Amino acid sequence: MVSLLIAVVVMAIVFDYINGFHDAANAIATVVSTGVLPIRTAVFLAGILNFAGAVTGTAVAKTIASGFADPGDVTQAVVLAALLGACIWNLITWWFGIPSSSSHALVGGLAGAVVAHAGVGAFKWGALVQKVLVPLVASPTIGFVVAFFAMVGLVWVCRGRWSRGVLLALAALVLAGLGWAVWHSATLSVALRESTLETKIVLALGLCFLVGVPVLYGARPQVVQSHSRRLQLLSAGMMAFGHGSNDAQKSMGIITLALAVFVTQGHALPEWTPDWFLPQDADHVPTWVVLACATAIAAGTAAGGTRIIKTMGTKIIRITPLQGFAAETAGAFTILGASHLGIPVSTTHVINAAIMGVGASKRLSAVRWGVAGNILIAWVVTLPFSAGLAWLSMKLLALLGT
Repeated sequence: MVSLLIAVVVMAIVFDYINGFHDAANAIATVVSTGVLPIRTAVFLAGILNFAGAVTGTAVAKTIASGFADPGDVTQAVVLAALLGACIWNLITWWFGIPSSSSHALVGGLAGAVVAHAGVGAFKWGALVQKVLVPLVASPTIGFVVAFFAMVGLVWVCRGRWSRGVLLALAALVLAGLGWAVWHSATLSVALRESTLETKIVLALGLCFLVGVPVLYGARPQVVQSHSRRLQLLSAGMMAFGHGSNDAQKSMGIITLALAVFVTQGHALPEWTPDWFLPQDADHVPTWVVLACATAIAAGTAAGGTRIIKTMGTKIIRITPLQGFAAETAGAFTILGASHLGIPVSTTHVINAAIMGVGASKRLSAVRWGVAGNILIAWVVTLPFSAGLAWLSMKLLALLGT
């Protein structure tokens, strides 16, 4: 039984590594495509910031660990099958350069494996709707709208229309916070009072954005180009931080679920799991799990994913440094807000939507909607395809007597 738990932990870390290089483009596609940083430097810095973001919280991990299935309805084989389905789908989409969602692949894999083992009723479909399907629509929409208005505001500032441009840029930043707040029935005062690390980071990012805007006021095109390249370093860094804060926690959650299942079945945890853990602690993420998953996603990101970087950085729109700054800032706000609320959103969906938003702010024809349509199809099919792969993996494991 311990050997199966070890296999699950190893597979979860492998999934986290694959997630890193599959989704490296989320943080660095724009900064590489605009020539602000060479790819090797970009992926190295993104890996460091992925690690930093991954250790800032565990709200998303708790959702994955206990939000979709009860430990009593899950076995180690179920978790292993879920990871196999997610990994296979990620590798397929990476090979073809399709920016699909690792988050949805994992949740879909968990759904398929649970259904194969315990039937349709064992999976929490209400949680799937609330925590996955609603964010599937909401998070890209917020990213698109915020990026659109932020880009328009920045362009007006650059043209010397100070009051109009700053107000619109500020409104774009506020939209992200209001979007999550209204949906989550939260208020700004509550967020400020809780003052979590994610909240402080979001507020700091907003301040940096507003401080950076005046340097573009009425500047000549070549000056705008120079300043926006510097600002893009900040926004790309925050996007990498946000990616780590949300995506790394999904593997943390799946390992925590495996530990909860192991203890629920009456087994004593091995000595290499030093943190105190009880069956009712399915929402407690051990420190060693946090560090292992943070390291894995950072290493995967540092390995890079050039296939998807090309798709995101050049095939959707021909992106400029100023557009990259707007897209990454909007994406970082949206993702960090979701991490604060414990919502496992797709960082891939958010940044792609933000890139489409900045492109559409120029003119609708600036976006290659054919490529965007293919990406949207990948978004839709990820859940059922990863679920199907996990279902097959579970049936195969059952035949092997696992």
